[in-house]
Amino acid sequence: MSNQSVTASEKSAVKQVKELKSIHASERQVAVEGEEIHNMIATAAYYRAERHGFDGADAMENWLEAEKEIKAELYH
Repeated sequence: MSNQSVTASEKSAVKQVKELKSIHASERQVAVEGEEIHNMIATAAYYRAERHGFDGADAMENWLEAEKEIKAELYH
């Protein structure tokens, strides 16, 4: 995460991921599926864009990096 301050929403998202990490790996995939994981990735991508000041950075790059981060936290 960058040196900028972490918002309450970001803290909430991190807390949610930490709670999910406490679930056994085989149960996690069932716990986070479809729309829920999509929403988590969308939220993370939004915060990545926000940190860049919505400067027109590549939205797809934000999405792919967010997806990689969320999946790494959930499944590893």
